[in-house]
Amino acid sequence: MHYCGNRELAQLLANLGCSAEFQADSAPAFSLPGDQPRYAPDRPADVRHVDIAVTLDFEHKSLHGIVTTDFTTLFERISEITFDAGELDIASVSLVSSDAALDFWTQGEKLHIRLDREYTHGEDFTVRVNYSATPRIGLTFVSSTDGDPDLPLQAWSQGETEYHHFWFPCHDFPNDRATTALHATVPGAFFVLSNGQLEEIKKHRNGTKTYHWRMDVAYPAYLVTLVAGEFIEIQDNWRDIPVNYYVRPGREDDGLRMLGKTPRMIEYFSTHFGVDYPYVKYGQIVPELFLGAMENASATTHSYRLLGDQRAALDFSSEDVVAHELVHQWHGDLLAVRDWSHTWLKEGFATYFEATWTEEDLGVDERQVMMRDYLHAYLGADKQGRRPIVYNVYRKNADELFDRHVYQKAAHALHTMRYVLGDEPFWRGIQLYTRRNAGREVITADLERAMEEATGRSMARFFEQWYYKSGHPEFKVSYSWDDEHKTARVSIAQTQEIDDETPLFVTPVDIAFLVPDADGAQASDHDVAFTMRTVRVTLEEESQTFYFPLPRRPFSVRFDQGGWLLKTLDFERPADMLRFQLRHDPDVLGRIEAAEALGKLADRRSFTTLAQALLDEPFWAVRGAIAGALASQKSERALDALLRGLDHIAEPKARRAIVEALGAFRAPEQFDLAERAAQTLTRIVTAGDPSYFVEAAAATALGRTRTAGAYETLLAKVDTPSWRETIRAGVFAGLGELGDPRVVEVLARWTTDRTKPMDARAAAAAGLRELAMTRRIDPGEAQTRAVEALIAALDDPWEMAVYAAASALAAWGDQRAIPALERMAASALDQRGVRIAREAARRLRKGRSAGEESRKLRHGLEEVRDENRKLRERLEVLESRLAPETNGKGMAATRARRNVRAKVPATSEAMARQ
Repeated sequence: MHYCGNRELAQLLANLGCSAEFQADSAPAFSLPGDQPRYAPDRPADVRHVDIAVTLDFEHKSLHGIVTTDFTTLFERISEITFDAGELDIASVSLVSSDAALDFWTQGEKLHIRLDREYTHGEDFTVRVNYSATPRIGLTFVSSTDGDPDLPLQAWSQGETEYHHFWFPCHDFPNDRATTALHATVPGAFFVLSNGQLEEIKKHRNGTKTYHWRMDVAYPAYLVTLVAGEFIEIQDNWRDIPVNYYVRPGREDDGLRMLGKTPRMIEYFSTHFGVDYPYVKYGQIVPELFLGAMENASATTHSYRLLGDQRAALDFSSEDVVAHELVHQWHGDLLAVRDWSHTWLKEGFATYFEATWTEEDLGVDERQVMMRDYLHAYLGADKQGRRPIVYNVYRKNADELFDRHVYQKAAHALHTMRYVLGDEPFWRGIQLYTRRNAGREVITADLERAMEEATGRSMARFFEQWYYKSGHPEFKVSYSWDDEHKTARVSIAQTQEIDDETPLFVTPVDIAFLVPDADGAQASDHDVAFTMRTVRVTLEEESQTFYFPLPRRPFSVRFDQGGWLLKTLDFERPADMLRFQLRHDPDVLGRIEAAEALGKLADRRSFTTLAQALLDEPFWAVRGAIAGALASQKSERALDALLRGLDHIAEPKARRAIVEALGAFRAPEQFDLAERAAQTLTRIVTAGDPSYFVEAAAATALGRTRTAGAYETLLAKVDTPSWRETIRAGVFAGLGELGDPRVVEVLARWTTDRTKPMDARAAAAAGLRELAMTRRIDPGEAQTRAVEALIAALDDPWEMAVYAAASALAAWGDQRAIPALERMAASALDQRGVRIAREAARRLRKGRSAGEESRKLRHGLEEVRDENRKLRERLEVLESRLAPETNGKGMAATRARRNVRAKVPATSEAMARQ
């Protein structure tokens, strides 16, 4: 499953706890009250084959079904068998061999069946269940609504983690696998996609059709798929295996753009996993309302939100999600997890190997940016709740474990493993693991053993600290140069709190120096010649110091060259080294690191380097980091540099970052600069941009400026539709950023009006969250209106709107929302929604006191930062006047300037400690 295939959903799931008042000095526990350790259930009998025959009733959003299940007894003897079956109306149960009726009863979400006699180990029997259902989850019926009248009739299933038992009785846990047949009767104009091979299409006199699919490779029940509707088939192939894509009529070009690289991906993964694609076909389908993406065996379902149109393709691609789901056909489907605590063996694998495909397809720079995004996503999740990757404590089913620990952290840990072992040994181990465990349910120890046997390396410590323990290393590094002995000194300390949960990490790390090739060479020389010298050291103590003999003083030094380690890093270096690193580090992560550090320095030479690099840098993500660094200075020259960059840069991702950076200039604190930024942003919002995302970013940034006229400009843009409501989402976020009570009614109305498009309702609720985060709305009528609208949105039929509303309620800090959130947690079947509601209620119970204290602290810090900025600007004027001077007065002024600058950060630190 790729929840991050829908970036907004991933952000909503991450929003809880991201606000400052909810961040503690140490990470809180992940588990919530009532959570318990969960284990795989017993299997009294092995499920060998499941035959599902269903007739779909689209008018009543219901179905009638007959499910026939073949068992082989595993216990010594059994006289009763149990199915998972939630909210099913069971008509009859019979034994197929004799057609004899069997006694049955339901209890909770279980169907208990008394067999005709006692069966002993190894005996076979087959049970048939006749039932009907109007499922609330597991199988979704799509039809037009007042807000989305163009939605077609469709139906689609979504079983992960344990939701299929709401539309057919089954063993709804991944520790059993079976072959399947599916017979689905639907209207005659419809197509049905399911697992395996299409055996037959049978037409009926009443105008319906029955599609018969058969899957001869066993797999867990949650990977069963049924998608029905009117779709266009786009045919492709890999070798002699059909690779077909299914989209709504009229979206053929968009479907081919999204999915067309699939055959190349299959070849890449077949080679790198050492096992050819294992099924008779690979189908991918894009129905409406589906969120994320789901790797059903041989047939993936993708979200409609991943199918971009031609304009979106300027700076949007879902190829990473396509690769992610394809990886699952091996890791997740062919190799299923025994229980959800080992979910990372599929989600971490798919997340990492989508990055290696990106490296193969687009180059190492793009992969590096993905790994950086993974790191930051995990660090945000760690602040909300720390836990190991391998973890089995949750409420009901494991949906809430599908978070950034098992996706991004686990992926980055695989990246670290690749570094520790080396490329060839790493892939050799992955291939051994894949071949050995094909057709089996795996646990983490299976991978550990395979990697040891393939490489000869002991992996116990690595798995212990990265997968079974929590947290990550937090490095503080210092550097100095001994010119007399031509030696670099690097001191490294791990500063994380080390306890039973978070270890001292033992790991190698690469330290790289860019060393001039000739004596007398200057870092500022044009085309200066230098060589990278990389040394690998092993970290195994809380504090260690290393000495590196070098022929000459290095121009720059990097800790963890290549960015292989999952970590945080505090490493102060001289400005001249950072400037050289920004211009010359071959690794994009090194250039991003340098840009972010230079942004904090704000001296004239560093600023000039940043401003020029914004124009010269070839890679969009580095340009984005430079734009953020310039914006953090909030000075007139920084604004000039950003506007100049916007005029010269055409690449849309870099333009988006610059536009976002313009939102850092805010009235009334920086009235004149904010007005200048707002003029440019208003022009983009009003006239539009070739990129949806640039236009949306401009709307959000305009709101952040809080300038006169921003409200009216954004309000005029509210009725602008776009692909997946991208522009409207930016406008609503911008309205929220204004912190203006006038926006409450606008956002509340869009949140609750069911005649508005579903994605617009979700975006409006997210806008109310942004409004809450400004802390500019005093308790009173405006807050009451916002909170009441969000409480009403908890009953919205669109789950994205519900998630957004719950997240926004947590941000408002209004305890009146607690009862509604508790009702949602008690009644919702979707455990993602349950988790969000429980998290929000927990935070609200803490009260507003923490939020008020945080608000005071934040205002205090802003005042210090503003004073700091003003002081720097005055000092820079003084510096420019003194630049021609070489006498003792100039030197004295320089010393005074340094002394003043040393005092300002200390004030910030004192405020932060409060």
